[in-house]
Amino acid sequence: MEQQLTSNDFFFCYTRILSEYLKENGIFYLLKAKSIRDGNTFTLYLKTDELQKVLKEYNFRVAK
Repeated sequence: MEQQLTSNDFFFCYTRILSEYLKENGIFYLLKAKSIRDGNTFTLYLKTDELQKVLKEYNFRVAK
């Protein structure tokens, strides 16, 4: 049986600076779109171990 993806399998990024940081670290989005609710642009990423690692590094840098 195939496993279906849900919204929990994706990371929605509404921050341009974070999206650029992810790209600089080799993480590329699946989709770039505008939110229907508010018109803000977001990028969509598949949650992976590598994405989680880069997000932790980013959060550590921002927290300093």
